[in-house]
Amino acid sequence: MSNHYHPSTVRASVIALIIGAALYSSGVAVADDRKIAFDIPAESTAAALNDLAAQANIHLLFPYDLVASTSAPALKGTYSVDEALTLILSGSGLEIAEQKDGSISLRVTAGKGEAATEVIVTGSHIRGGNPTSPVHTVTRADIDASGFSQIGDVMRSLPENFAGGQNPGVLGASNSNIANMNITNASTMNLRGLGSDATLVLVNGHRLAADSSFQGADISGIPLSAVKRIEIVPDGASALYGSDAVAGVANIILRRTFNGAEVSARLGTTTQGGGAEQTYSLLAGRAGTAGYAMLNLEYAKQDAILAGDRAFASNVASDATLIQPQVRRSAFVSLGRDLSDAVSVSLDALLSDRDTTYLNHIYKDYPGYTGWAYTPAFSVTAMVDVALSGGWKAHIAGGAAGSRNSTGIRSYGVDYPNYNTNHLQYIEATADGTLMSLPGGPLKVAVGGGMRTEGFQQGFKGSPSLLMPSRQVDYAYLEGQLPLIAPSSDRTGLHALELNLSARTEHYSDFGSTTNPRVGMRYVPFKDLTLRASWGKSFKAPSFLQMYQAVTLALYKPGLLGGSNDGSIAMLVYGGNTDLKPETSTSWSLGADYAPARMPGLTLSLNLFNIDYTDRVVQPINPLTASLSNPQFEPFLKVDPATATVEALVANAYSMDNYSGLTYDPNKVSVIVYDNYQNATAQTAHGVDLGYRQHFTLGGGGLDAFANATWLHLEQQTIATQPKVGLSGTIFNAPDFKARGGMTWQNGGLSLSGIVNYLGEETDTGVTPNRVIASWTTVDIHLAYSFAGRSGFAQGLKLALSVSNLFDRDPPYAPSPALFYEGLAFDSTNASLIGRTVSLTLTKGW
Repeated sequence: MSNHYHPSTVRASVIALIIGAALYSSGVAVADDRKIAFDIPAESTAAALNDLAAQANIHLLFPYDLVASTSAPALKGTYSVDEALTLILSGSGLEIAEQKDGSISLRVTAGKGEAATEVIVTGSHIRGGNPTSPVHTVTRADIDASGFSQIGDVMRSLPENFAGGQNPGVLGASNSNIANMNITNASTMNLRGLGSDATLVLVNGHRLAADSSFQGADISGIPLSAVKRIEIVPDGASALYGSDAVAGVANIILRRTFNGAEVSARLGTTTQGGGAEQTYSLLAGRAGTAGYAMLNLEYAKQDAILAGDRAFASNVASDATLIQPQVRRSAFVSLGRDLSDAVSVSLDALLSDRDTTYLNHIYKDYPGYTGWAYTPAFSVTAMVDVALSGGWKAHIAGGAAGSRNSTGIRSYGVDYPNYNTNHLQYIEATADGTLMSLPGGPLKVAVGGGMRTEGFQQGFKGSPSLLMPSRQVDYAYLEGQLPLIAPSSDRTGLHALELNLSARTEHYSDFGSTTNPRVGMRYVPFKDLTLRASWGKSFKAPSFLQMYQAVTLALYKPGLLGGSNDGSIAMLVYGGNTDLKPETSTSWSLGADYAPARMPGLTLSLNLFNIDYTDRVVQPINPLTASLSNPQFEPFLKVDPATATVEALVANAYSMDNYSGLTYDPNKVSVIVYDNYQNATAQTAHGVDLGYRQHFTLGGGGLDAFANATWLHLEQQTIATQPKVGLSGTIFNAPDFKARGGMTWQNGGLSLSGIVNYLGEETDTGVTPNRVIASWTTVDIHLAYSFAGRSGFAQGLKLALSVSNLFDRDPPYAPSPALFYEGLAFDSTNASLIGRTVSLTLTKGW
């Protein structure tokens, strides 16, 4: 067999797509008239193709990643290979391309169908466009090999993503940034460690509502069994997607087609105690030539892990909750129908809720308090796709999304409940196609626009809302892919060259307009090597809380704030600021992708990145006790304010607390300290991403290896008068270095995966002198067996055993005190306290 072909039992690499494209142009048909008795269960299309190849004793070459998450019907009976393939491939988006020497190559179908038409890659609005930013794709096969049961765990494992922020297990990580604590038990993305609010999250290309008051999108309600793949662009992308895409975009693409039914049950537990989990899912659907319908239901329950369950937490109150228990229910529905050859309609609906209760025990020798959270969320999108003349296509979408986070604490028998509600509605339209033909090739463009309304509500149960702002966002964008030099194998050093230009303008009803451009270039010196470059501007709109939170005042003696007690009063201002402007960034990236034809199955990638992030919204004064003594805080002081200024603040404030011990008199206010939200902070993130994938043939099966690593240098200048301070590699911040790599061996129905996770050394800056936090290495394994070709109950059955943190490594010791958790001594944003987890999954398909 030629080295350019892989056994069917092996996942095809990116090279398979290149070869498939070449075979497509040859147009050779399959001609194998042998009649073979097939017995293939209803399973994934990839698994069915593997079983077909094994039973027919042939080799198949196909893009595994594209069909690992689609399903094939059961096939039992006597058929030719051609007939069997036609039945298996129905609705898969693949078709037969060529047969040669006992090998069959499949290609992506050029016709209709959900799987075939989904060719817009995150990072471009142009069908078939070539992104000039890095795109990290997490396939369904990657998810299965990880052994994870929740999408948040998948995201937190990625080297370019920081596990801090609003994520389970983050325990009192910061004294100055409440957004870096687990308040709601949500799961959020945090690319480059710039904050959960600086990463835009899409589901099937559309926005989710923000979670709580921190603006990041909660992904915990997305059933992992419904995920087809995840595309991550770790590069500024506001020119394409608008606000929040400062650190990048994560597009979670859910399955839309499925033939048959599948039920799954997972049971797991930790070996140190606590944290038992159970997950049950149902996936059912039907796909035909004119439409599809699919339903996915998932129920998950996880028990708490208490401090008493972990020996390294012996200094914490034993009944304190370290990992919150939770119950989650999720449902995803996808419907689609072709109304004609040119028009199709579809609907996606995602519903979820989760609830949790916990005991927060701040001090070991004093009583703690009980907390709870309940969060229902939804997202619904209706879409119309229209095939226009000249190969153009239009996409119209309208939808709504929302989340409500009800939280509270019970202390000394008294309840203190509150809630945050976020909602959005939108309608948008886009069209893309070829504008004209140029000497270098077709000039492709995408143009679109829309309107979005966003709203936020905050208050206490039983009381009027304290905060009910809303805004309208109108936007338009344009993207063009300009081919400068047409692809040609006759030119060494200049195989192809193209330019990508895009811009997006948005008008916000509450703070004005912003326009963000982007320039990208793709240079192919020879077919095996692609070089990328991009430059662009991005922005993040200030959150509703930052703009409209009720203003509160506090009166102190100046001495408490670093001044002199002279009988006057210092007035401290907290709360929102309606004069805020957007946070802005300028980013660039340089990258290379290498897939040598002489080494089929090998792909190497390199990406250099830089993000300059300015005008970040913060409460600028920290610590407050240095407000009047540190000259760096002078820009936020108003000395000897006019009486009218003081009276205006008091008149518009929601409340004023007097801690000065003096009777309030506006004439006694000698200084106003503005610690409300300000555009004050700048951050810079730069570093390197490395990626590796390779396919081997080993022991009659296939071996797929991968590795990803990120080096990050993140620094911050809190206010313009202060020096820059390094953040990455320090406690409770993104690591300097994070890597993940492993291998999966597959032969027939057997699959075995091993993955190594590595976190580099950190510095504990919360103690004097600073001390080194040790590196942390964990190993995960996953063993699965599919009973292909069996009869009876075993038909369509799959068993999987997963072990996370195989060697039960505790998190590295870090003595910095964690806020709200006295005695807890590790960095919960980077290391997990869960320890070894063992789980067993049973899946049955029909």
